[in-house]
Amino acid sequence: MDLRQELFDNQDLKYREFHKRLVPNIDGEKIIGVRIPTLRKIAREAFKENAENKLEYYEEIMVYGLTLGMSKCGAEEHMKQLKRFVPLVDNWAVCDTCCSSFKFTKKYKDELYPFILSYIGKGEYETRFAVVMLMDYYLSDEFIDSVLEILASVKSDYYYVNMALAWAVQSAFVKYREKTLELIKSGRLSSDVQNKAIQKIRDSLRASDSDKAMLLKYKR
Repeated sequence: MDLRQELFDNQDLKYREFHKRLVPNIDGEKIIGVRIPTLRKIAREAFKENAENKLEYYEEIMVYGLTLGMSKCGAEEHMKQLKRFVPLVDNWAVCDTCCSSFKFTKKYKDELYPFILSYIGKGEYETRFAVVMLMDYYLSDEFIDSVLEILASVKSDYYYVNMALAWAVQSAFVKYREKTLELIKSGRLSSDVQNKAIQKIRDSLRASDSDKAMLLKYKR
């Protein structure tokens, strides 16, 4: 399988122009323009064939991340693979799409937890990776108190970090309303994160009308 050729064979130029606007911080010339369902299909074939990946185009990095989610190995090998992947992440879309595919985390939650936390504060997308992984896999009885403490502790000037923090707080509110409400009331979140989190909760169909009205008191 010639992975790059396969990607270009599935290029959608209209989608390319649309997607360039969604990830404006990366070089548009490095975006081929392949829709996510097609990328997932190509990633499955690339994984089966162990196809060579040059990791230059946006979609090549996305495929690489998706194939890591298919790997069957132990916690140590998963961490080695992630160490190679995370430095390649330079936009929110690759981060979030690939994180959602790392289902192996559910099997190795204890082992991967300190590894994931080690990326907080290292850079914009390293930190976003950590926050999104916490949101996707660690909003559980065992980890919620620790996760909320971590969300409160992260202070960043990076837009994509703060958006991830707000998203994580909104997701935590849905699952652990009382604990997350205490965090919101505490004022420990930055103003940007707090206000965006409240906005996201108010936009959610999973929050009650009374909660949406109540949370307005805590906007800063």
